[in-house]
Amino acid sequence: MSVRRTIRRAWEAYRLLRVASYAAGALAGAGGLAGAYWTLLARRLRAGLAEDSPEYAADTAVDPWHAGERAAGLARMLRQIRDASGARLVPILAAAVVLIALLALANLRMPKPDNPFDRDPVRLFPDADRTWIRMAAGGRCEHRGLFGLLRCRGPIEHMDHHYPWSRGGATDRHNLVGLCARHNLRKSDGIPTLLRTWLLYRSRLKYFPARLRGYAWPDGRAHSMRDDDRKELE
Repeated sequence: MSVRRTIRRAWEAYRLLRVASYAAGALAGAGGLAGAYWTLLARRLRAGLAEDSPEYAADTAVDPWHAGERAAGLARMLRQIRDASGARLVPILAAAVVLIALLALANLRMPKPDNPFDRDPVRLFPDADRTWIRMAAGGRCEHRGLFGLLRCRGPIEHMDHHYPWSRGGATDRHNLVGLCARHNLRKSDGIPTLLRTWLLYRSRLKYFPARLRGYAWPDGRAHSMRDDDRKELE
C-alpha cells in the first residue's frame, strides 16, 4: 500500500512539474514573440527616420514602446518610496504581513488521515449512522456560513464525508457530517481547511449531546468500534 501511495505521489509531482514546464514554455514563447515584434517595429521606425532625416538617423535611439521613459519613471517612484518616512511604511508593511499570515492560516488544509487504505472499501454510511447524525445534529444542516457565524437552516439530506472519501477519508462517524443537498453538492470533494473544521467543532460542542462530544472533531480517520458501543451511543 505504501509503494502504491509513493508511486501516486510521484506521478502527481510529475504532473505538476509538467504543467509548470508548459507554463514556462508559454511565457518564454510570448516573450520571444514580443521581442521579435519590438525589433521589427524598431527597424521600421529607424528605416522611416533614415529616409526622412538621414543626418540624424545614426544618432537617434528608437524606442517604439517608450521603455526607457517607463524604466526611468519606475526608478523615480522607487526612489520616492525609499526616501519616504519609515514611520509611515512600517505599520503598512506590518499590517500586510499580518494579513498575509492570516490568509495563509485560513487556507491551511486538513492533513490526510492516517488510514490503512487509500479508499475506504465502504462508500455509503449505514442507516444506523444516518439516524445517529440526524439525532446528534437535531436534523439540521451543519454547514457554517459567514465565517462560521451562521448555521444553515435546511434539513439534513446528504451524508457527507468531511474529509472526502475519494481522497482517503473513512466512512466512519468521526468523519460524518450531515448537510443539506445544496451545501453538500457545493462542497464536492474539496479538502476542508483546518479553520472550517475548527468552526464546525466549536459549533458541535454546543448542540451535540455531552456523551457524543468525542465525535465533535471530524478527523477523517477510521476508528474501530464494537457493535455494543454503537448500540450504546444510539
